Amino acid sequence: MEELKKIAPKLSKLKKEQPFGVPEKYFDDFSARLQHRLETEKQVPPQNQSSIIRFLKPALGLAASFALVFMLVYWPLKSFLPNYLAKTNTIETINEEDTYLIFVEKMDENSFFNLLQEPGTEEETIEGNFNDEELLSYLSVNVSDYEIYMQTEN
Repeated sequence: MEELKKIAPKLSKLKKEQPFGVPEKYFDDFSARLQHRLETEKQVPPQNQSSIIRFLKPALGLAASFALVFMLVYWPLKSFLPNYLAKTNTIETINEEDTYLIFVEKMDENSFFNLLQEPGTEEETIEGNFNDEELLSYLSVNVSDYEIYMQTEN
């Protein structure tokens, strides 16, 4: 105790009593109050909610919150910036060169070689004849050196 007075004199002067307490005669009628409360709870019928509604409540809450966020964000942007939203929805036009590249990229190797070997097919008349440089550039982009080597051995 004297050591406490040396270290913290103000702390040693505080009274050492319990800060919390039970009111007078609280436990004298506790059992009667508890019994009364239990009886009132038994008389209240339990709520019979179907299990489907209980499981759908969180999902409906999420859907409602997403709808609310959508209305609070998209509609003001739509009314204040109509031109900005219209620019993002534009469709880009594809020129002939891009169409040709898309056609060649989707083609497998066998179809590509058959196309080169068969003269007079519709694809050849539409796309034109291939020269050696185009063939080399296609092979260098789409086929590795190892695959070319394996094809030449067979």
